[in-house]
Amino acid sequence: MSSSIDLSVVVCVAIPGIARTLRMALRVMGVRNVVLAADTAQLLEGFTVAEPSCVIVYVDGENPDDAGLQTLNFIRRSEASPHPQIPVVAVSPRCDLLTINAVMNGGAHEYVLFPASGEVLLKKINAAWATTRPWIDKPDYFGPERRMDREAQPGKKIPAAAAPEAGETKAI
Repeated sequence: MSSSIDLSVVVCVAIPGIARTLRMALRVMGVRNVVLAADTAQLLEGFTVAEPSCVIVYVDGENPDDAGLQTLNFIRRSEASPHPQIPVVAVSPRCDLLTINAVMNGGAHEYVLFPASGEVLLKKINAAWATTRPWIDKPDYFGPERRMDREAQPGKKIPAAAAPEAGETKAI
């Protein structure tokens, strides 16, 4: 993606105040096309209207009846989903392991502790968009590979002259 202005995001949250807060945070970061959806019907409409680059869902807990987890499940597993491989960023006010695992097992790309700044949201959207992880399609899971292959990720290379020899430490 060339800039945040080019992004199109659908925010699927049943709570209007949280939806507006997320939209405002994204707009402050330069994202101009933010569509709000409160349920899967509006989510489908958002896909038609905005052709989103990413979906943000709000997850309140690990309960399978949670609206955010149901939306995530709809995006990844439903026959009616227009784009099952779209990057999904989940936001949640909970940071317990059960909720995080429920979100990641649902097939989300990224997890953000809510409330979050627009900068954090934009970084997570870009990370989800630029991910090089392969897709897993199994009966019990559909989504990006949960483990990140650090060797396959682009990174800085240390010049040979600056790299310490084995067993040698370099003073900083």
